[in-house]
Amino acid sequence: MLALDVLIVDDHEPMRAMLRKLLERAGVDGVRDAASGEEALKLMQERSPQLMLVDQTMPEMDGLTLVMHARADPSCAETRIIMLTGRADTVHVETARQAGVNALLVKPVAPSELLAAIERVFSA
Repeated sequence: MLALDVLIVDDHEPMRAMLRKLLERAGVDGVRDAASGEEALKLMQERSPQLMLVDQTMPEMDGLTLVMHARADPSCAETRIIMLTGRADTVHVETARQAGVNALLVKPVAPSELLAAIERVFSA
């Protein structure tokens, strides 16, 4: 098992469940999830994650806004953030990078692609 604290943030429960299962199969033992940006912020106050998988399109608080809140918190300075989006045209890559996103992936994302992205953001 990998001692990696991961926070999955997505408003669709089936996506959270799929990502959780994928990470657990890969040996990650510290997976938490949130259904909204607001819920994620509360969980981040309890414990800063090492990795966040963030959906861009969510009601009330979108992924980029959540990322900006996370980056404003000094305890999340080292958190790696991978943004997932169902539509490539909703997020400009440079805007995402400026907000603090380490990688941007378009859904549906293949498990191997996600795991490779996680490796990349931790080796960069």
